[in-house]
This record gives sequence, structure tokens and C-alpha cells, in this order.
Amino acid sequence: MTRDQIVLDKRNRLFVKILWGLLALGLLADIGAGLGTDMIVLLAIVGLISCGIATFMTYKRILVQYIMYVVPIILTALTVLLIVSDPHPIISTYFLVYVNIAVMTLYADYKPIIFTGILSMGVSTYIFLDPDLQQQLFPNDSLVYLFLYLIFATVALSFSAKFSQRLQEDVTAERRDALESKELAEKVVDKLKSMILILGEFSSEQKGTVESTGQISREVTTTFAEMSASIEKQTSMVLNVSDSAHTIETAVSQLREGSTQLQQYSSDTAVLTVEGNELIQTLTADVNSVKAIIAQTVSLMEQLIEQNEQVSSIVGSIREISEQTNLLSLNAAIEAARAGEHGRGFAVVAGEVRKLADNANIAAGEITNILGTIHASITAVSEKVHLGQQAVDTSYEASQKVEGIIRRINSNTEQVKQQSDTVGESSQQLYVQYSSISDEMTGMAAITEQNMASVEEVCASMETQDVKIGHLVEGYSQLDVLISELKQLVEPKQTAK
Repeated sequence: MTRDQIVLDKRNRLFVKILWGLLALGLLADIGAGLGTDMIVLLAIVGLISCGIATFMTYKRILVQYIMYVVPIILTALTVLLIVSDPHPIISTYFLVYVNIAVMTLYADYKPIIFTGILSMGVSTYIFLDPDLQQQLFPNDSLVYLFLYLIFATVALSFSAKFSQRLQEDVTAERRDALESKELAEKVVDKLKSMILILGEFSSEQKGTVESTGQISREVTTTFAEMSASIEKQTSMVLNVSDSAHTIETAVSQLREGSTQLQQYSSDTAVLTVEGNELIQTLTADVNSVKAIIAQTVSLMEQLIEQNEQVSSIVGSIREISEQTNLLSLNAAIEAARAGEHGRGFAVVAGEVRKLADNANIAAGEITNILGTIHASITAVSEKVHLGQQAVDTSYEASQKVEGIIRRINSNTEQVKQQSDTVGESSQQLYVQYSSISDEMTGMAAITEQNMASVEEVCASMETQDVKIGHLVEGYSQLDVLISELKQLVEPKQTAK
């Protein structure tokens, strides 16, 4: 069967279903209207026979091209039966003739529409030939008006069907062209299949290569990232070392300046130590002179004490003589008293002697007091002189110790000066070395920063490359999916062939 016959057969089957539907609706309408059983049975018999004939012809594909004319006859017959079987027909039942015309447009052919329109005119004529039906349905209408309405509807639907038929022919032509294009496309698909197979094999090989390259790129990117982190830490450490070197350089410079000042202070201290030593020697000589003078003073004070004691002894002798003289004068006075007048002169002399003895005794007492005071003063002075002598001895011993200390300080100062000179030379050499190291560390830090920048650029480039390779891997994955889809599209067509 051709495609047109297949489409016509499908439409015939559709109309058969419509016929059975209208028959069922008509029976239900008659039953609802209270139509007699005879008329309902008649309608059912006629409908079953006509619909059965159409169904048999359709499904057996008998006179397939003429079934489109059998269907309007059956529809018209069912319409007439519905009108005639109803004791009180209504105008809406008559309108089924228009429904029949409209339904026939499903065939998309103007000929069954015109045929249905002619049959509808015949139904209208039959109604007007029957006075009862004409009075019930169209009491005030003219048959001409009904014909005009039917003609308008038939012509309009016929032109529409004709247009649809032409459109369908165009679609058929396009379908034919599409079939030719399909054949050409199938040939192209065959070629594409072989190309897809080759491309699939190539894609599979390249996919593995690209995935391996992507894996290597990721590993290299990770390695460069780790190297970048390590170099960054190394750069930080080098910068810290550089800062420390600068700090040490500053400290060494301060140490050099401090050692220079220490040398100056050592020289000044050495000069001051020499001067102090000279002054201590002078002081020691002066202390020795004072010590000799104090010794002489102590000797003189001892002699003075001895002389004072001698004077005291002499005064004691004078006191004894004065007391004996006083006794003698007393005895002389007693004897003069005994002599009487003869002893009066002797009594005067005795009185004078007694006065001299008393005055001598008084003078001796005063001398004794003065000598006691002198002796006390001499004793105090002697004690002070002894204390001064002890202080001089202590000062002498202290000066001797200070002189020894000054000698040791002088010796230590000489050693400190030598050590400060050595430290100064070492600090100068250290300053020169650290200056060189600082310059080298600065250069190393600059080179490390440049290397860090280069590594970061390489790392960024590797990341960009990794992203591109990732996109390439995704592209190959999409290409692999596309090739798989193309294979799935091509293989069913090959199987259909």
C-alpha cells in the first residue's frame, strides 16, 4: 500500500468509529425522547447493518477509495432516521446535515464534501416534500434558503479541503524530497560511521594520552606549588638572615666604635694610673717623713715626761725641805720663847723662816699642781701622738697596699690596652667581613626574590596550562561522548538496513 492509501485507510477507520458513536447517540436520544420500541428497533437494525457494512469494508480494505462515499450515505441515512423516527422532530436534529458536511473535511478531499452537500440537499428536499415535517421544522422558511446555506457551507468546506489537499500534496512532495535527502544522509552517515570509528579509535588513543598528560600536568603543578611554597619559605629565611646580617653589621660597627673608645679609655686609664702611681709614691715618701717626725715627737714627749717627773721629784724635795724648815722654825720659836728677851730676835728670824717655809710650801704646792696639769697635758699629747703614730703607720701600710694595687692596676691596664687593641683589630676585621657578608646576603636575597618571582610566574603558567589541559581533557571527554552518541545514531540505521 502506498502512503496515500495508508492515510485513507486510517481516516476510514476513524469515520467508522464516528459512525458507531453517532448511532449510539441517536439510540440514546430516541430512548430519551420516549420513541416507540418499533422505531428504536428499526433505527438500531438499520444503523447496525449500515455501520457493520462500513466496518467490514474498512477493516477488510474492500473498495477503500469508495468508503468515503459510503460514510456520508450512512450518516445521511442515520440523520433521516432520527428525523423521521421522532414524532416531534426538532431543528437541531436537522443540523446534523451540517455536522455531516463538517465531519467529511477530515478526509481533506473536496469530493466527499460535495457529495455530502448534495445528500443534505436531498434531505432538505425530502423534508419540504413532507408537509408534516416541513411544518414542524421549517414552517416559515424557504427551501431556497436552505439550499443556499448548504451551498455556502459545501463550497467553503470544499475550497478548504482543496487547499488542504494541495497543502498535503506539497507536504508529500517535501516528504519525497526528505526521503531522498534521507537516503543521501544515510550515505553520508555511512561515511560518517567509518570516519567516526576511525575518530573513535583516535580519540580513545588520544584520550589516554591527554589524561596521562593531564595527570602529569597536575603532578608538575603540584610539585611547582610545593617548590613555590618551599622557595617562599627559603626567601623568607634568606630575608630574615639578611636582616640579621644587617643587624649584626650594625652591632659589629657599634662594637668597633666601642673598642675604639675602650682603647682611648685604656690609654687614658694608663696615663692616670702612672700619675696615680707617682702620687702614691710621693704620698708614701711624705708619710715616711711624717712617720719620722712623729717618731721624733714621741721621743721628745717621752723625754719631756721624764723631765716633768724629775721636776716633780725636785718639787717633792723642796716640799720636804719646806716642811723641815717649818719644823725647825717652830722649834726655833719654841726655843726663843724659852730664852725670853734674849731669844726675841731669834724668834723674829724664826717667824720669817717660817713664813719663807710656808711660802715655799705654797709655791711647791702650786708648782705641783702646775706640774700635774702639765703632766696630764703631756700624757694626753703623748696619747694623741701615739694615736697619730698608729694612724701614720696605718696610712703607711695603706699607702703600701694602694701602691701595690696601683701597680697591679697599671699592669692590668697595660693588659687591657693590649686586649682592647687586639679586640679593636678583630672588630675591624669582623666589620669588614660582615660588611662583605651583608653585601653578599643582600645580593643573595635579591636573587632569591627574583627566583621566587620566576617560580611564581612558572607556577602561574603551569596552573594556566593545567587548566587548559583540564579543558582539553573535558573536551576529549565531550568528544568521546559525542562519538558514542554518533555511534548510537549510526548503528540503528545500519541495523535497519
